[in-house]
Amino acid sequence: MSNSQILIEIFGYIGMALVLVSMMMTSTKKLRIFNLSGAVVCMTYGVLTQTWPTALLNLGLTAIQIIQLIRLGKKEEN
Repeated sequence: MSNSQILIEIFGYIGMALVLVSMMMTSTKKLRIFNLSGAVVCMTYGVLTQTWPTALLNLGLTAIQIIQLIRLGKKEEN
């Protein structure tokens, strides 16, 4: 395994860890931010490794988290 492949794998594990950590958050906003970060990293990992189901799933999760964060922000304003 080359150095670049190892770095890509580490990148994937970082994304996975962010998603797992997000599930331990008690604050909805923190949960969504950590999950969004993990989804973006995992989506990038999916593209780099050409695992399209992983990339597409995390693209969807990214969109969902962004929408929910916007809604949460509007709710906090009111």
